[in-house]
Amino acid sequence: MRIWMMALGLLLSLGTAGRAEQSLIVLDASGSMWGRIDGKPKLEIAREALKAVLGGMAPQREIGLLAYGHREKGNCSDIELIVPPGRNNAAAITDAAARLRFLGKTPLTEAVRQAAVALRYTEEKATVILITDGIETCQADPCALGAELAKAGVGFTAHVVGFDLSREDGRKVACLAEKTGGRYIAAGNAAQLQDALMTTVSATLRPAAVQSVKRPAATVRTGAKPSIGQSFTAEWTGPGGTGDYLDIVPAGSKGFDAELSYVYVEAGKAAALRAPGRPGPYDLRYVWAGPEGRQVLATARIAVADAPHALEAPASVAAGTTFDVSWKGPGQPGDYVDLVRRDHTAPDGEIAYAYLDSGNPVRLKAPGEAGSYQLRYILAAPDGRKALVAIPLEVTPSAATLAFPPDAIAGATISVHWRGPGAAGDYVDLVREGHRDTSGELAYAYVEQSEDQETVALRAPGAPGDYRIRYVLAAAGGHKILAEVPLTVRAATASLEAPARVQRGVEFEVSWQGPNGEGDYVDIVVAGSRETAGELTYISVEAESRGRLAAPDKPGRYDIRYILKAGDGLSVLARRSIEVR
Repeated sequence: MRIWMMALGLLLSLGTAGRAEQSLIVLDASGSMWGRIDGKPKLEIAREALKAVLGGMAPQREIGLLAYGHREKGNCSDIELIVPPGRNNAAAITDAAARLRFLGKTPLTEAVRQAAVALRYTEEKATVILITDGIETCQADPCALGAELAKAGVGFTAHVVGFDLSREDGRKVACLAEKTGGRYIAAGNAAQLQDALMTTVSATLRPAAVQSVKRPAATVRTGAKPSIGQSFTAEWTGPGGTGDYLDIVPAGSKGFDAELSYVYVEAGKAAALRAPGRPGPYDLRYVWAGPEGRQVLATARIAVADAPHALEAPASVAAGTTFDVSWKGPGQPGDYVDLVRRDHTAPDGEIAYAYLDSGNPVRLKAPGEAGSYQLRYILAAPDGRKALVAIPLEVTPSAATLAFPPDAIAGATISVHWRGPGAAGDYVDLVREGHRDTSGELAYAYVEQSEDQETVALRAPGAPGDYRIRYVLAAAGGHKILAEVPLTVRAATASLEAPARVQRGVEFEVSWQGPNGEGDYVDIVVAGSRETAGELTYISVEAESRGRLAAPDKPGRYDIRYILKAGDGLSVLARRSIEVR
């Protein structure tokens, strides 16, 4: 926590040397901020860090707050300048952050654009500090925006704190900082953040030290002459730091937007890459994750040759995900691409397969277990099936996260923010505490049916108690639980008001207070009835607080009831006796 505050404090202090300039904090207030680090919601950590850092800031510093995802679920336009940049704003920003609701999407690109406009970035020096725990979810390109702002701005800088972002997701937002001369800082937990700050602290507090940093030496080479889609080994020397990697780009490419394949150098001095699917010249590069962002330290030209039979696919895929395999070969009826274990040699026994008449590329689904596999082009020849070409495939473990408020009222609709493979058949479910099977859930929703591809809605059960919400992977080898987060369900209450006596067959008014959830209703049954069916008449509550019921035609004692519709069925929340004359 202390180191996270240091990171934010260092970012806020960037650019303070020289004449004063305005800054804006762009804060992620999306629903994923309900995710937890060491059991604590990220939104609470962010609020506390802001309060601590801003409390020690010089009063004359001109700073403000812009937030996104804090007012409406699923709205990419939910962006608001809450505190305009100005002096003595520490308390206003802290108070505003404390009032934010965390529930929406992640339009971080447009949010940074609006922040730049608010700072008059084409006229004055300006700094944006983006704090995000997710990647762009509104079909925008943060890399393109970074280039645009750098070109049009007058000393514009964007810094990005990737809060609990994976390394892969961090790559997708780091370019926003890199293209504007800013810093990307990974802030996952205290240890990871401390590692990320090793160079950033010196760059912030001692600018001259950064200028004197010597570019380390590196080399990259390969003796292979790969054909299209073929795996080959590249050798390297260099710093070998966390985040350094080798990539393949079209010949002459200077940036990082055209990477066709990459592998982190931590894989070893001899790293395996996959050749592109088109013949021609390419550059093999060593990329250094240095204190000022990514830099290319070494380049080697390679020529990728054509081949009569070839398969092109990612070098690695996450367990349970679907992926494309491009192929080149006879394409005869009965030919197919299959997926088998690395040591499998028989022409049958495949884990997954796709006939080539389904198109080019074909789609396969990875198994649920991580490990070494291979993809094969299988020729259906008159004398039997045989493999024409095979390429290796690494299946890496899949990961998922879930974010939602830690408790809910019985029967309430829970908006669950998810991140995971998102493959066909994957789902989020709700089970009782201790339930381990991947069946028997009380409620579930398929992630592929999520309208915004980041949230699903589940109905809480009617019985209070301890439950769990889980992300379940549907892979070739069966279902697997990737993530689970506890949920406390609190009892729901309701009350009813109605006349003590009514005339038979006459409509009368009834009022109620209750959860008013979708599917809840008020009914009339014979007095003492315990069933949640067999009602004589009913009205849906539909978020109202009063309505009219028709009295039964037969005189006698009856009960008016408030019925809760929950994830595990119907239950009676309130009951009021009435006499029909």
